[in-house]
Amino acid sequence: MKNVIYGCLVFCGAMAIVAAAAPPVFAQGTSPSVVKELVAIWQRAATEIIDVAEAMPEEKYGYKPTPEISTFREQLVHVAGATQRYIDTAKGTKSEAGHPHPAMTKAEVITLLKQTFRTGQEMLGSLTDAQLLEQVKFPFADRMVTRFTFWQGPLYQIRNHHGQLVVYLRLNGIVPPTTARRPA
Repeated sequence: MKNVIYGCLVFCGAMAIVAAAAPPVFAQGTSPSVVKELVAIWQRAATEIIDVAEAMPEEKYGYKPTPEISTFREQLVHVAGATQRYIDTAKGTKSEAGHPHPAMTKAEVITLLKQTFRTGQEMLGSLTDAQLLEQVKFPFADRMVTRFTFWQGPLYQIRNHHGQLVVYLRLNGIVPPTTARRPA
């Protein structure tokens, strides 16, 4: 948990540096908004992990590099479940038990991810910058954090598992979508 907090602090510092260095971007008529920036980061993270989910053939969804770790499918369902827990906490509702992932098809996993990410993005996008500074309950510990820190949690999960799943693709001879999109 200390690593998550440290990561969030590093991210916040980086965002502050980027915001300070990028005034010309905002001079084009849009006002600076941390919420808008977070929504853009959310969209990119969601798109990249969904692209990974789509790149892996369905017959490889049960793949795991070693017996001790999760399958490709289990990792994706975990990301959706962890993200949903943040969403439910933000709504003030209790999260349901995990999804029945072993029987889920590739299409079902991708649908689950898209629905979960869309809901999270809508909730995040409905906030104001001032609301990001309000204290809320963190879903994985008995403590309070700012809404800004709160929404770093699912972003961390998405990015963390994206990095892991890129390795799963590579081990199956698949070029990750983010690499495939790079100019030659």
